Amino acid sequence: MAVEVKVFQFNGCNKCFTESILLKLDSEDKVTYIENPKGWKEEKTDIAVITGYLLPEDGKILESITKNSKKVIGYGDCVTMGGIFALANQNGHKITPLKEFIDNASSINGCLGEIMELNQEIKGKSPVKLKGLCTVCKRKSTCDYMEAVHRQIEFEESDVCFNDLGYQCNGFVAQECKERCIDYDAPCRGCKPMVARSGIRMLGMFGTLMGNIEVATEHSVKGATDKLADEDDDITRSVPDVLGNFFRFTLPTSGLPQGRIPSTGSVLEDVFTGRLIEELPLIAGLLAGNKSISLVLNILEAYETGTKMEVGSCTKKIRKHLRKLEGDLGKATESQDAQQYKEITEKIRKIAGNMNLSNLFFGGFRSKITEYDNFDEYKAHPFDVVEGSYAHGCVEYKIDSDGKVTDFKIKEEAL
Repeated sequence: MAVEVKVFQFNGCNKCFTESILLKLDSEDKVTYIENPKGWKEEKTDIAVITGYLLPEDGKILESITKNSKKVIGYGDCVTMGGIFALANQNGHKITPLKEFIDNASSINGCLGEIMELNQEIKGKSPVKLKGLCTVCKRKSTCDYMEAVHRQIEFEESDVCFNDLGYQCNGFVAQECKERCIDYDAPCRGCKPMVARSGIRMLGMFGTLMGNIEVATEHSVKGATDKLADEDDDITRSVPDVLGNFFRFTLPTSGLPQGRIPSTGSVLEDVFTGRLIEELPLIAGLLAGNKSISLVLNILEAYETGTKMEVGSCTKKIRKHLRKLEGDLGKATESQDAQQYKEITEKIRKIAGNMNLSNLFFGGFRSKITEYDNFDEYKAHPFDVVEGSYAHGCVEYKIDSDGKVTDFKIKEEAL
């Protein structure tokens, strides 16, 4: 039986909002899109789908939506758990999960949210039972203690589990998902957790695997017997951004207190500040909606140009094609042409790996685009961290000697 569905876009990235255009394919449901919930004239509906992150001041609108809907569904991490934007809560922001406004709302986690799951929830069907991500990963774990922790500024071709090699991967606590960053040599950051407080659980598991790594334990002048994190040691130097890597999507549901770091005044800029240079393309691919390709490439090209990193002609050609596809995607979403949107996103996925653009990296791409390519023509490569300021297009940022972002500016009107 056909139902009436209203999709509401609140704050931040519109990627899940635009993905819901696919609801129009092979469906008799009447789907309406509300890009400005504050200007919405109250109307009854069967299903209300909420996308984008939420703030306390959105409570009244959500109350009105609930009153006029038979069922409310949160679609995507930003609305269900706070998502990537909630990293700004370290700076005093109050990005809030939907359940704190509507306790009986349904939740579809994921960044990006999966359209098949949304369709099933709308139809009232039982959700498909998802496997743990590790069970579908091509890499295999030994569960041995690691000898060192590594950052993703270096690569190691292997079929061994990222964690065993010393690269933190949150697949231990995640469910399988459509985006599958792990298929493109990008460790999982846990957008689809399979346990509560997944960041805490992953931190404990990764800490256990670090059992062989030396830590500082000498007593302090105050008589303490454990100086872990009081002084730098091999662990703290290797994991310089615990918040951004372990709690990337789940900070408001983690149980951690609200942060007190001074805000830049911009949620988006606060998200990037404190992150690691090698994580910037992965983060940018998550939060700029239809402009994600431009943002990722501007971040990459800023650093490549500033450090005189060699970028091959093949890489430049592929990137140029991606920018064109981004323009086509914008036209498809503006016209709400579901078939065209599907075709264009399939082309983007073929090159970028997924709609989070996990295959894009400094100097090139993480994995082969097609089987018979000469991968050396566009392969990403290890790079050195160079302290400095970098700018290109709509972005400008500074990193310190550890490769941590100390300042990030973005022309949000360009997104």
